[in-house]
Amino acid sequence: MRKLHFYSIIAIAIFAAILIWYPRPKYDKSKIVVAFGDSITSGYCLVPPQKDYVVYLSDYTNIPIINAGKRGDNTADALIRLQSDVLSKQPNIVIVFLGANDFLEGYSSEVVTENLTAIVEAIQKSGAKVILVGGDSQVTSDFEIAEQNVATKEKVFAFIPNVLNGILFRKDLVCPDGLHPNEKGHEIIAKKILPALQRALSEK
Repeated sequence: MRKLHFYSIIAIAIFAAILIWYPRPKYDKSKIVVAFGDSITSGYCLVPPQKDYVVYLSDYTNIPIINAGKRGDNTADALIRLQSDVLSKQPNIVIVFLGANDFLEGYSSEVVTENLTAIVEAIQKSGAKVILVGGDSQVTSDFEIAEQNVATKEKVFAFIPNVLNGILFRKDLVCPDGLHPNEKGHEIIAKKILPALQRALSEK
């Protein structure tokens, strides 16, 4: 047991040294990043200082990210506030993570396609890159296909599919309601989105 404890200490020391000697890439802090979504983006059910995926992404990139998540929003609601909550910020990059409430409220994938297309087109017209985030193909397969089609048709910068896959309904990764990710779940979401965000931040 003492040997194992010793090796654990050595491993932690090595990891800490790697973090010191291999600093994270430095990105242009003048770039404006907005996360646009519903209750998951807003961090519903988390109690400070717990982190949502937006905070994790900000920590990983050392870039401030505007959280434009709103509990209860479906894609139609989000479209209404797109100008005031997103476009008015003159963003360079927008992470769009919507559709769960459309599914829960019984809207069709056609409605989601129409609204998401309008949202993506407006953002790209403003000159910002879009990172479109999908949900879980095992739960909302029609919606995931619709989001993939929007991503392809509109040629978004990146599409992150199935971001909730492996998180939903797992007691260790969700809040007591069984749907909203807890802090550990948000960390997984952030790590799935991070590579696309890093690429977007690296480009001029």
